[in-house]
Amino acid sequence: MTSQSNAEREEPTTELPTTDSESDTTEDADSDVGEVDEDWFSTAYKRGSKKPMKEPLTAPWDLPISDTDVEKLKVGFKSKSMDDKWDMLIEDPDENGNISLHIIRNWLQEECYILHIVPKPCNDDGGSAKIQSITWEGNKAGLQCDAEQAKKEAVILTRGHLNCEFEALPHYPSSMFWDSKAYKKLDAE
Repeated sequence: MTSQSNAEREEPTTELPTTDSESDTTEDADSDVGEVDEDWFSTAYKRGSKKPMKEPLTAPWDLPISDTDVEKLKVGFKSKSMDDKWDMLIEDPDENGNISLHIIRNWLQEECYILHIVPKPCNDDGGSAKIQSITWEGNKAGLQCDAEQAKKEAVILTRGHLNCEFEALPHYPSSMFWDSKAYKKLDAE
């Protein structure tokens, strides 16, 4: 049996290894992981990134909304945990400045409602921005609600997640969300 003297033994080190260049750390910083994080927390809507509605229905609304509510809608909401069941993603404005807020069930990544928002007129006639129309899923597991119920559900969600006021509308209790009396069963084909 050979023995080593204390001088020959290597002491364990607690120092972190060093790199020869900064490119190793720069490469990590520029990796796709950062993009995934940005997309994960972004409230920007990207066409084709979510499951489209199976049977989209659209109805006019013409709901006047305050400048404050417009700003809140433009911020959107991205769920941070499984407890948050909804994402509210904002689509870039079109050539006329119209925007759309996509309300998405986050677990399934399915669009449920889209609010189509027309900006405040440029002239000083005292007009306000409006939710011009709403699009909603017309087939929720074989059930369908009418436009009034879809509007109430979208308002309940945006008031709850974005703190919108929608002064022109009454307060809707949470019991009105998924009100079974407002849904009809679709015929099986």
